[in-house]
Formats: sequence, structure tokens, C-alpha cells
Amino acid sequence: MVHPHERTPGLARLLQTRLLTDHHASLGATLVEQADHRAHAAFQAWGWEDIGQVRRPSGPAVLRALVLPLGERAADRPDGLAHNARTQRPE
Repeated sequence: MVHPHERTPGLARLLQTRLLTDHHASLGATLVEQADHRAHAAFQAWGWEDIGQVRRPSGPAVLRALVLPLGERAADRPDGLAHNARTQRPE
């Protein structure tokens, strides 16, 4: 997470966009501790979708799995997971 900065509002979202741009992937994935409500809310505000819980066998922490579709959205693929030249692995 990025500490709020008064001269650059939206810095965290800008960094997220910059980091995920031009990667050959159609989906971003992350885990957030279920108890971290601020982080969870931030990711959801940036378009990440909560897809469920993950429990680690070695600890009590419950994690939330979040995904972010990165592909282009189209009428036949509104989830953004359509493969195209940008989301294919380079040959």
C-alpha cells in the first residue's frame, strides 16, 4: 500500500495502473488479510473482485483472494478475459 500524499491524490491507483500495464497477462491476482478492511476496500475501489477465502494451514490468518481482469472488455467477453495479441505470451 502507498501512504496518502496530499500533492499526488490517487498515487496508489496510478502506481497500480503503471505496474500492470504492458504485461502479457489477462488477470491480476493478490491476497489480502481478511482483517485488513482498509486494504480490501481500496482494492475493491480499484476494480479488484473478491473471489473467496484462502486459509493457510500453518496459521490462523484468513486471506481474501482478489482478482483484476486485465484484458480488453468486449461485448462477448465483458469480464475482460478475452485473449488477444496483448494478453498472449510472447513466442
